[in-house]
Amino acid sequence: MSDDTQRMQDIQNALVAHIETQLTTDEDFMYVATMLLKHSLVLYKTFLDDEQIQNMLAHVSETISDDLHVADYSGSTTRH
Repeated sequence: MSDDTQRMQDIQNALVAHIETQLTTDEDFMYVATMLLKHSLVLYKTFLDDEQIQNMLAHVSETISDDLHVADYSGSTTRH
């Protein structure tokens, strides 16, 4: 694992640990997920140009199966 990947994992683990202490109802999980997605989209457009966003999404596409332990998540099939 690269130093960058390890650092991202460390930050993510700390963030998740903190958020879990704040969740008190079943709906809180959906609220947090929705909030994080919306804030991420706003932040991407605030400090990244379109090429940087494309590079970031390419990295996510290449590594998402590692994070989710999914063998093939690159297809166009909708998963439910």
